[in-house]
Amino acid sequence: MDKPIISLLGCPHLALSPEIVNLQQEDIHSVIKSLKAFRPTKIAVEKPFLVDEELNKNYAAFLHNNGPLSYDESEQLGFRLAAHFNHSKLYPVDEPVEMSVPSLDTVFSWLKNEQQELLEVILQLQSELKDGENNETLLHTLQSINKPAYSHKLQRMYLKLAQAGDRHHPLGVQWLSQWYKRDLAITANLTRIAENQDRILVLLGSDHLHIVSQLLSDSGDFHMVSPLSYLQM
Repeated sequence: MDKPIISLLGCPHLALSPEIVNLQQEDIHSVIKSLKAFRPTKIAVEKPFLVDEELNKNYAAFLHNNGPLSYDESEQLGFRLAAHFNHSKLYPVDEPVEMSVPSLDTVFSWLKNEQQELLEVILQLQSELKDGENNETLLHTLQSINKPAYSHKLQRMYLKLAQAGDRHHPLGVQWLSQWYKRDLAITANLTRIAENQDRILVLLGSDHLHIVSQLLSDSGDFHMVSPLSYLQM
Protein backbone atom coordinates (compact mmCIF):
# COMPACT_ATOMS: atom_id res chain seq x y z
CA MET A 1 0.00 0.00 0.00
CA ASP A 2 1.20 3.52 -0.81
CA LYS A 3 1.74 5.73 2.20
CA PRO A 4 0.04 9.13 2.13
CA ILE A 5 2.28 12.00 1.07
CA ILE A 6 2.21 15.10 3.24
CA SER A 7 3.71 18.54 2.80
CA LEU A 8 3.74 21.06 5.65
CA LEU A 9 3.73 24.63 4.39
CA GLY A 10 4.68 27.18 7.02
CA CYS A 11 2.57 30.28 6.44
CA PRO A 12 2.37 33.76 7.92
CA HIS A 13 -1.05 34.43 9.39
CA LEU A 14 -2.39 36.77 6.71
CA ALA A 15 -5.19 38.10 8.90
CA LEU A 16 -2.42 39.75 10.96
CA SER A 17 -0.87 41.24 7.80
CA PRO A 18 -3.80 42.58 5.75
CA GLU A 19 -1.43 44.66 3.64
CA ILE A 20 -0.20 41.43 2.03
CA VAL A 21 -3.74 40.54 0.95
CA ASN A 22 -4.53 44.09 -0.14
CA LEU A 23 -1.33 44.75 -2.07
CA GLN A 24 -0.05 41.35 -3.21
CA GLN A 25 -2.97 39.62 -4.90
CA GLU A 26 -0.86 38.97 -7.99
CA ASP A 27 1.79 37.33 -5.84
CA ILE A 28 -0.84 35.30 -3.95
CA HIS A 29 -1.99 33.88 -7.29
CA SER A 30 1.64 33.16 -8.16
CA VAL A 31 2.00 31.21 -4.89
CA ILE A 32 -1.17 29.25 -5.65
CA LYS A 33 0.19 28.42 -9.10
CA SER A 34 3.33 27.02 -7.44
CA LEU A 35 1.30 25.03 -4.90
CA LYS A 36 -0.70 23.40 -7.70
CA ALA A 37 2.46 21.47 -8.61
CA PHE A 38 2.01 19.40 -5.42
CA ARG A 39 -1.41 18.19 -6.68
CA PRO A 40 -3.03 17.88 -3.22
CA THR A 41 -5.97 15.54 -2.72
CA LYS A 42 -6.73 17.17 0.64
CA ILE A 43 -5.93 20.54 2.17
CA ALA A 44 -5.63 20.84 5.95
CA VAL A 45 -5.59 24.18 7.74
CA GLU A 46 -4.64 25.50 11.17
CA LYS A 47 -8.20 25.88 12.37
CA PRO A 48 -9.84 24.06 15.30
CA PHE A 49 -12.29 21.28 14.45
CA LEU A 50 -14.98 23.34 16.19
CA VAL A 51 -15.16 25.62 13.14
CA ASP A 52 -15.37 22.76 10.62
CA GLU A 53 -18.99 23.50 9.71
CA GLU A 54 -18.45 27.26 9.43
CA LEU A 55 -15.22 26.87 7.46
CA ASN A 56 -16.77 24.58 4.87
CA LYS A 57 -19.98 26.60 4.72
CA ASN A 58 -17.82 29.57 3.69
CA TYR A 59 -15.98 27.35 1.22
CA ALA A 60 -19.27 26.24 -0.34
CA ALA A 61 -20.30 29.90 -0.65
CA PHE A 62 -16.99 30.66 -2.37
CA LEU A 63 -17.55 27.82 -4.83
CA HIS A 64 -21.04 29.13 -5.54
CA ASN A 65 -20.18 32.76 -6.23
CA ASN A 66 -16.34 32.92 -6.27
CA GLY A 67 -16.11 35.18 -3.23
CA PRO A 68 -15.72 37.10 -1.05
CA LEU A 69 -12.69 35.83 0.83
CA SER A 70 -11.53 36.79 4.30
CA TYR A 71 -7.92 37.80 4.95
CA ASP A 72 -7.12 34.38 6.41
CA GLU A 73 -4.62 32.15 4.58
CA SER A 74 -7.05 29.23 4.81
CA GLU A 75 -9.29 31.18 2.43
CA GLN A 76 -6.81 33.23 0.39
CA LEU A 77 -4.72 30.14 -0.37
CA GLY A 78 -6.72 27.14 0.81
CA PHE A 79 -10.10 27.92 -0.76
CA ARG A 80 -8.63 28.86 -4.11
CA LEU A 81 -6.39 25.83 -4.31
CA ALA A 82 -9.14 23.44 -3.15
CA ALA A 83 -11.52 24.88 -5.73
CA HIS A 84 -8.97 24.33 -8.51
CA PHE A 85 -8.82 20.63 -7.66
CA ASN A 86 -12.58 20.33 -7.11
CA HIS A 87 -12.21 19.38 -3.44
CA SER A 88 -15.49 19.01 -1.57
CA LYS A 89 -14.11 20.42 1.69
CA LEU A 90 -11.11 21.55 3.72
CA TYR A 91 -9.88 19.88 6.90
CA PRO A 92 -9.33 21.90 10.10
CA VAL A 93 -6.70 20.06 12.19
CA ASP A 94 -5.92 22.41 15.07
CA GLU A 95 -7.13 21.81 18.61
CA PRO A 96 -8.42 24.26 21.25
CA VAL A 97 -5.79 24.29 24.01
CA GLU A 98 -5.66 26.48 27.11
CA MET A 99 -2.57 28.67 26.66
CA SER A 100 -2.86 30.97 29.69
CA VAL A 101 -1.64 28.82 32.60
CA PRO A 102 0.87 30.37 32.51
CA SER A 103 0.52 32.96 29.75
CA LEU A 104 3.46 33.90 27.54
CA ASP A 105 3.30 37.40 29.05
CA THR A 106 3.83 35.83 32.49
CA VAL A 107 6.87 33.95 31.23
CA PHE A 108 8.44 37.07 29.73
CA SER A 109 7.65 39.08 32.84
CA TRP A 110 9.58 36.52 34.89
CA LEU A 111 12.47 36.65 32.45
CA LYS A 112 12.58 40.43 32.64
CA ASN A 113 12.67 40.43 36.42
CA GLU A 114 14.65 37.28 37.19
CA GLN A 115 16.61 36.06 34.15
CA GLN A 116 17.67 39.09 32.15
CA GLU A 117 20.62 37.32 30.52
CA LEU A 118 18.40 34.50 29.21
CA LEU A 119 15.86 37.08 28.01
CA GLU A 120 18.56 38.80 25.98
CA VAL A 121 19.50 35.50 24.34
CA ILE A 122 15.85 34.85 23.41
CA LEU A 123 15.40 38.37 22.05
CA GLN A 124 18.58 37.98 19.98
CA LEU A 125 17.23 34.76 18.46
CA GLN A 126 13.93 36.51 17.69
CA SER A 127 15.87 39.28 15.95
CA GLU A 128 17.88 36.77 13.92
CA LEU A 129 14.69 35.01 12.88
CA LYS A 130 13.20 38.31 11.75
CA ASP A 131 16.34 39.13 9.80
CA GLY A 132 16.09 35.72 8.11
CA GLU A 133 12.66 36.48 6.71
CA ASN A 134 12.60 37.83 3.17
CA ASN A 135 9.34 39.76 3.05
CA GLU A 136 9.78 41.27 -0.41
CA THR A 137 6.80 39.21 -1.61
CA LEU A 138 4.66 36.46 -0.10
CA LEU A 139 6.52 33.87 -2.18
CA HIS A 140 9.85 35.09 -0.80
CA THR A 141 8.43 34.95 2.73
CA LEU A 142 7.26 31.38 2.27
CA GLN A 143 10.60 30.33 0.85
CA SER A 144 12.53 31.85 3.76
CA ILE A 145 10.38 30.59 6.66
CA ASN A 146 10.22 27.04 5.25
CA LYS A 147 13.99 26.59 5.15
CA PRO A 148 15.24 23.99 7.66
CA ALA A 149 17.71 26.50 9.13
CA TYR A 150 14.86 28.87 10.01
CA SER A 151 12.86 26.08 11.63
CA HIS A 152 15.84 24.87 13.64
CA LYS A 153 16.58 28.36 14.95
CA LEU A 154 12.93 28.76 15.91
CA GLN A 155 13.09 25.49 17.83
CA ARG A 156 16.29 26.62 19.53
CA MET A 157 14.47 29.74 20.73
CA TYR A 158 11.67 27.63 22.21
CA LEU A 159 14.18 25.43 24.00
CA LYS A 160 15.77 28.54 25.49
CA LEU A 161 12.29 29.59 26.59
CA ALA A 162 11.99 26.26 28.43
CA GLN A 163 14.71 27.47 30.80
CA ALA A 164 12.51 30.32 32.08
CA GLY A 165 11.69 29.96 35.77
CA ASP A 166 13.26 27.73 38.42
CA ARG A 167 12.65 24.28 39.86
CA HIS A 168 9.77 25.60 41.96
CA HIS A 169 8.32 27.76 39.16
CA PRO A 170 9.09 26.04 35.82
CA LEU A 171 7.16 28.64 33.84
CA GLY A 172 8.87 28.02 30.51
CA VAL A 173 8.27 24.28 30.65
CA GLN A 174 4.66 24.81 31.70
CA TRP A 175 3.98 27.20 28.82
CA LEU A 176 5.73 24.98 26.27
CA SER A 177 3.78 21.93 27.43
CA GLN A 178 0.63 23.78 26.36
CA TRP A 179 2.18 24.69 23.00
CA TYR A 180 3.45 21.18 22.32
CA LYS A 181 0.06 19.76 23.23
CA ARG A 182 -1.25 21.61 20.19
CA ASP A 183 1.51 20.12 18.04
CA LEU A 184 0.62 16.62 19.24
CA ALA A 185 -3.07 17.24 18.58
CA ILE A 186 -2.40 18.60 15.08
CA THR A 187 -0.30 15.54 14.30
CA ALA A 188 -2.99 13.16 15.57
CA ASN A 189 -5.68 14.97 13.60
CA LEU A 190 -3.62 14.74 10.42
CA THR A 191 -3.23 11.00 10.87
CA ARG A 192 -7.01 10.70 11.29
CA ILE A 193 -7.77 12.29 7.93
CA ALA A 194 -4.99 10.54 5.99
CA GLU A 195 -5.73 7.66 3.65
CA ASN A 196 -3.46 5.64 1.41
CA GLN A 197 -2.43 7.52 -1.76
CA ASP A 198 -3.50 10.87 -0.28
CA ARG A 199 -1.45 13.95 -1.02
CA ILE A 200 -2.13 16.30 1.90
CA LEU A 201 -1.07 19.94 1.89
CA VAL A 202 -1.08 21.49 5.36
CA LEU A 203 -1.20 25.28 5.81
CA LEU A 204 0.39 25.81 9.21
CA GLY A 205 2.06 28.53 11.24
CA SER A 206 5.82 28.16 10.93
CA ASP A 207 6.13 27.85 14.73
CA HIS A 208 4.57 24.38 14.47
CA LEU A 209 6.67 23.04 11.61
CA HIS A 210 9.60 21.52 13.47
CA ILE A 211 7.69 19.39 15.98
CA VAL A 212 4.78 18.37 13.72
CA SER A 213 7.18 17.43 10.93
CA GLN A 214 9.33 15.41 13.34
CA LEU A 215 6.32 13.57 14.78
CA LEU A 216 4.90 12.72 11.36
CA SER A 217 8.28 11.55 10.10
CA ASP A 218 8.94 9.46 13.21
CA SER A 219 5.56 7.75 12.85
CA GLY A 220 6.76 6.06 9.68
CA ASP A 221 3.26 6.43 8.24
CA PHE A 222 3.93 9.24 5.76
CA HIS A 223 6.17 10.28 2.93
CA MET A 224 7.25 13.84 3.78
CA VAL A 225 7.75 16.36 0.95
CA SER A 226 9.37 19.73 1.49
CA PRO A 227 7.33 22.65 0.13
CA LEU A 228 10.58 24.18 -1.12
CA SER A 229 10.57 21.62 -3.92
CA TYR A 230 7.59 23.35 -5.55
CA LEU A 231 7.78 26.91 -4.19
CA GLN A 232 9.62 28.23 -7.21
CA MET A 233 10.00 31.73 -8.55
